[in-house]
Amino acid sequence: MASAKRNWLPARFALLLTCVPQLGERQLGQVLQRWVREQTTVEQFLRLPPEVLVREWGLHQGAAEALASRSSDWWRRFEELDALVRRHGVQVLTAQHRLYPLALEAFCEYAPPVLFAQGQTRLLEEGWRFAMACSRGAPQIALEAVDEVARHAIQQGGTPVTGHNTPPYQRTALAAIRLERASITVLDRGLLEALGEDLSRPLFPTARLYELEFRTDRDLVLSPFPLQAGCLGLYNQRRDEIVFGLADVVFAVWVRAGGVMERLLHRARELGKRIEAWKAPNGTVSEGVRRLVDT
Repeated sequence: MASAKRNWLPARFALLLTCVPQLGERQLGQVLQRWVREQTTVEQFLRLPPEVLVREWGLHQGAAEALASRSSDWWRRFEELDALVRRHGVQVLTAQHRLYPLALEAFCEYAPPVLFAQGQTRLLEEGWRFAMACSRGAPQIALEAVDEVARHAIQQGGTPVTGHNTPPYQRTALAAIRLERASITVLDRGLLEALGEDLSRPLFPTARLYELEFRTDRDLVLSPFPLQAGCLGLYNQRRDEIVFGLADVVFAVWVRAGGVMERLLHRARELGKRIEAWKAPNGTVSEGVRRLVDT
């Protein structure tokens, strides 16, 4: 293929790998690393027999057999998504991309090998970012504190890093929307599942009261999951890890003891991130925040 070098940049190869059945995140990352290290062309990789892909590249048998057959459904899905990515300007960030956030390599137990990005990727480089640590089931007073703390941080120039499908995350996003300021949203599913086929749907119902479309001219949405992936049980933990990893400051508002957010807060503190603990007007703090302050 005369234009192979142009057509098979790391981003396009990574997109292809996310379409292969039974190819998990860690295996995908291993393939990308070896592909870059050994400078294997994509054409050479796709011609490898299944037994070599299993023995030397560490793939599961099902993934290796799928790669050996371009006539299967996964290859047609890749071609469709490849066209969609080009049409809508979705960026596929791998470790080789200059915009890939190095903070994730420092924070995550295993940094996502691929990030799909739609919108303003400049937000990964500009200014400072903050996250709100507020567990599900937080009392109303804590949710109101999320509104206040987020609004103040945004007015001080901070960019919120948030999710889209829990009340604390949504309230953080709404604070930015009301102030007409940028935000970064990390998904627990693929971009298509969250934004719709034209990648323009607001991320949650309340946001639709303020805006008719997702604001790609202002905001950024990120997903470490394949474009068409739905939400699975552990995906929300991956989302929270990336949210905390991207933040320079974490406001600990109401944290359930023993939960994922408490564990991530301790990791953030150990890595030198700034942690701000919130107290209710009567001095009450959640058990997770208290344990953080006391240790």
